[in-house]
Amino acid sequence: MRIRFLGLLLLGILLFGCAPAPSLPPVPQIVVEPRQGETPLFVHASAQGSYDPDGSISVVRWDFGDGQTSEGLTVLHRYDVEGTFLITAEVVDDRGLSTKVQIPVEVGISYPLDVLEWHVEEYYAGTRVYGRVKNIGDRRINLGRVAVRFYDSQWNLVRERSKILGDLAPGAVQIFEITTDLRLSEVGGAPNHTIYTEVIHTDFPLSARSE
Repeated sequence: MRIRFLGLLLLGILLFGCAPAPSLPPVPQIVVEPRQGETPLFVHASAQGSYDPDGSISVVRWDFGDGQTSEGLTVLHRYDVEGTFLITAEVVDDRGLSTKVQIPVEVGISYPLDVLEWHVEEYYAGTRVYGRVKNIGDRRINLGRVAVRFYDSQWNLVRERSKILGDLAPGAVQIFEITTDLRLSEVGGAPNHTIYTEVIHTDFPLSARSE
């Protein structure tokens, strides 16, 4: 009887001791930049830091929340409609296990220097971009930069031009104008454009800065 028990115990150890350990899901490391901006907005998304504890990453699937999808470790997506979109990244390992991460993107707003409106028109010397920006934050903006990128018909970057604005109190609105000698023509020109803003905060107006 004892010999039979020991035999069963040994058989159990052999069967269960040799059973494979459960597979672990991949660990996603997702970076999305920028997470807000004016339309059209180019968003870079990366899963290059993702890893699998007991295997390898086989594919990364992206859903941009606007009906568009893609695959790859790094992707570039353009939003043409304003709104809040949820980017879903699904990291899949070589055993078919997956982990999902969701990151919101706000399209149509730039915080704290928001573009209220902007227009593009051709004039005698080239192209003129003009509009209004507003400090929607709760701190004074010492220096603000409004930048426009000019692209050709295939969305290849041709040039960037910018305008520096100064001393915007919370709620303040300023107008801007940016010009270039590029034309809006499809051939040899720059018919496509994006706009973004940058700021430097201080708690006192530009005129009060010490030298």
